[in-house]
Amino acid sequence: MLWMALESFESDLSAIFEAVGGKQRARLILALREGAERPSKLSHKLDVPLPNLYRIFNELKEVNLVESIEKEGIVYWALSPLGERWLNANISALSEKVLKTESKHGFWRRQKRHFPLYVSLLIFSFALIRGLMVSQSSYIIGGLMLAVIVFVVLEKVK
Repeated sequence: MLWMALESFESDLSAIFEAVGGKQRARLILALREGAERPSKLSHKLDVPLPNLYRIFNELKEVNLVESIEKEGIVYWALSPLGERWLNANISALSEKVLKTESKHGFWRRQKRHFPLYVSLLIFSFALIRGLMVSQSSYIIGGLMLAVIVFVVLEKVK
């Protein structure tokens, strides 16, 4: 009895993985995460021809990840309860992976974001030191102007 249940579970899991494989399928499931949507609107939103979207939807429907809902004579597509649980479990697992990667490399990524500020402050610091050494405010003002220009240019290049 347990063996038959295990075989059924394996075949169901295998069918889900086969149905979900592919970028367009993942995009459809993620779009449906936002709520029920009309097929034509999904086709436009995902930039996928409607016949292709229907084929993908039917394959996902066979494994009970999505369902059709009719409201006031209009058909909407939505995630099924199984589809919602499946998607949330996968998002949770991927979020853990991202957090582990972020903790390893996060410091340098955050520092790259502030690079234009660091360069500008360095330029202004040199100008400030030079201006104080020779007692001329023109070095300080020129350094401030140069630091602002460098900051703006580096921000635009980013």
